[in-house]
Amino acid sequence: MEKIIVLGIGNLLMMDDGIGIYLVQELAEKEQGSPIEYIVGESDIDYCLEQLEGASFVIIIDAVRSGKDPGEITVYSLGNLHENNTLDISPHNLHLFQMLYHQREEIKGYLIGIEPYEIQFQIGLSENLEIKRNKIFQKVRDSINALVYKI
Repeated sequence: MEKIIVLGIGNLLMMDDGIGIYLVQELAEKEQGSPIEYIVGESDIDYCLEQLEGASFVIIIDAVRSGKDPGEITVYSLGNLHENNTLDISPHNLHLFQMLYHQREEIKGYLIGIEPYEIQFQIGLSENLEIKRNKIFQKVRDSINALVYKI
């Protein structure tokens, strides 16, 4: 059986930058018994890489600045991030995406990016994303299901 991991990355001290962590925590709680392993990686890249060892399929959830409306979701193939020069969309996790790109033959996967509204020192999501949180959660959950059942 394939090892499937959903990894939430970001920083809870930087408002919307923590959206990936909040979503993975909620998914882990609501999807108990799922064959998918939900991991909070925060911004510790070495820890994230260690947790991904042995995985065959990875979905990373992170705040991604792509110029869309706050709360919008974009799905990127990890194998194409480097080719499309989109590796700078999440600069604090650049090393993680580079490492996964180099392992693209062994690890397949996607980045689910959520457009942030505000990133600054403060705990908790911006009011803008907090209002949309349930809708964002459902879209992310649906995206994960669609991607996992594609493999």
